[in-house]
Amino acid sequence: MQGLPLGSASPLPAPYRPEPARHEGGTLVVGDWESPTNFSPLFNEEVPAAQVDSLLYAGLVRFDTNLQPVADLVQRVPTLQNGDVAWNHATGVMDVTYRLRPSLRWSDGQPLTADDVAFTWRVIVNPKVQGVLSPDGYAAISRIDIHDPQRFTLHFDRVYPKYLTLFPAILPQHRLAAVPPEQLPGDPFWARPDVVSGPFKISELVPDGHITLVRNDAWSQGRPGRRPHLDSVVYKIYPEAGQLLAAARSGQVALALELPDDQLATLSNTGAMTVQRRSQLAYEQVTFNQADPNPLTGQSPLWKNDPVLLQALRQAIDRPAIVKKFFHDQAQLANSPIPTALVQFHDPDVALDYDLSGARKLLDGDGWSTGADGVRSKKGRRLSFQLVTALGSPLRDGVRDDLIAQWRKLGAEVSATQAHPSELFSGYAEGGLLERGQFEAGLWTWSTGPDPDGVYPLEHSSQIPSDQNQGRGSNFGRFSSPDLDRNLDRGRSSLNTVERARSYAAFERAYARLGFELPLFERVLVVLASPHLHNVAPNPAPDTTLWNAADWWMD
Repeated sequence: MQGLPLGSASPLPAPYRPEPARHEGGTLVVGDWESPTNFSPLFNEEVPAAQVDSLLYAGLVRFDTNLQPVADLVQRVPTLQNGDVAWNHATGVMDVTYRLRPSLRWSDGQPLTADDVAFTWRVIVNPKVQGVLSPDGYAAISRIDIHDPQRFTLHFDRVYPKYLTLFPAILPQHRLAAVPPEQLPGDPFWARPDVVSGPFKISELVPDGHITLVRNDAWSQGRPGRRPHLDSVVYKIYPEAGQLLAAARSGQVALALELPDDQLATLSNTGAMTVQRRSQLAYEQVTFNQADPNPLTGQSPLWKNDPVLLQALRQAIDRPAIVKKFFHDQAQLANSPIPTALVQFHDPDVALDYDLSGARKLLDGDGWSTGADGVRSKKGRRLSFQLVTALGSPLRDGVRDDLIAQWRKLGAEVSATQAHPSELFSGYAEGGLLERGQFEAGLWTWSTGPDPDGVYPLEHSSQIPSDQNQGRGSNFGRFSSPDLDRNLDRGRSSLNTVERARSYAAFERAYARLGFELPLFERVLVVLASPHLHNVAPNPAPDTTLWNAADWWMD
């Protein structure tokens, strides 16, 4: 059943409706170019692992390709309108009641009940269980009341508008309860789960070779009239993306997953395969570090108390030309961190226009004079800074070089530096360059998730990593703005979509005015699919493109 909007600012997409199957059975060969190491949705964030997890585990709610919630293990999506969500405005707490489908079964035939949901929650919030990926929303749950085997209520001690993103995978209590909590992350269960709830289960696993999954007939229990149409799925692993592409062209695979979007500009000769693409919930951007003094240079940043400079640096970049050059216009411009797919949370009037002449005039009026070598300076400081990127991405290297060339036309001298990803993205305690603010400007991708509150860890001032907060948060640019904070706080303190839409539109306006980041484009999810495979719907949400594999069929 389709989730109901809470009162949206824009019309929502049509509900997901799969094409009825005209053929049952068959084996689908799916290709990927990375190998999963284990199948633990709580501890492993590898993309190929998430793909297989979508086949193995069912959750309370899933998100379709248009990011609309669809009931999975539950009978309906809980909302304010249908009475399953209760919000106490005075105390700021909320309750969410779910009703599981009756007669649900694990793959070993045991009942799947509300006790399994409560067990999953206890595992996630247990301090002895180390390495849980996203415990934030679960920690906001003060308790779970189980009314009967199918009905339970989550009690939140604060408003949590992303409640539908919780519990994307439920764990089997009868299989895992005997494992000591401190040993759970490394338990052999995750290497080859033998009790699952998804539409398929593993029958054969050859590391770095292939995984054969067969239909889980128990999945149909609780879903009257539904069963996975395919007999089996062979998940075949190739050493690198070029080999996967060759296999797709020759018909060795019927679906090729996660092709790098840097190949979009040259992706041709795909044989009988069709290219399907979606904007990801991720955007490529430049962050201008606001730390004062900058830990790398020991000086105040050039743009400290100089918003005109930040506006000029952004206005001087021809983002449409970058998208045309590197993606043949097959990527979406990003005007803010909020994904364009979340149409109801945007201010349509916010746009970042290219105007090199205007950018030059801004700097002229701001006291940045041009020297004999073409580089500007102001009060004795040259308009010169470093742009750091991670090693190993030809696409990012090309975008970086293009940015540097365009800024040179403005009178900015920008030098390129690179760091190994492990050095750049490691944690605060490990001395990660971004976590510690050891950069002037940086080019990387941010992922935000299917709710605009995913921007909060990236942009709110409370999320600046520091000794005081034990390095929590991902505001690596050290932004601190009352306008950004106020609107992000408002957006996460309401369940009303219209109110939230107003808050995030105001956030976008402040974001555009301040210029702490230069958003470039949204990364692209690219898959190749056989025309004989039906109901494939590339999904930018965490549920992955295999989110609806139970509906796939082949003619």
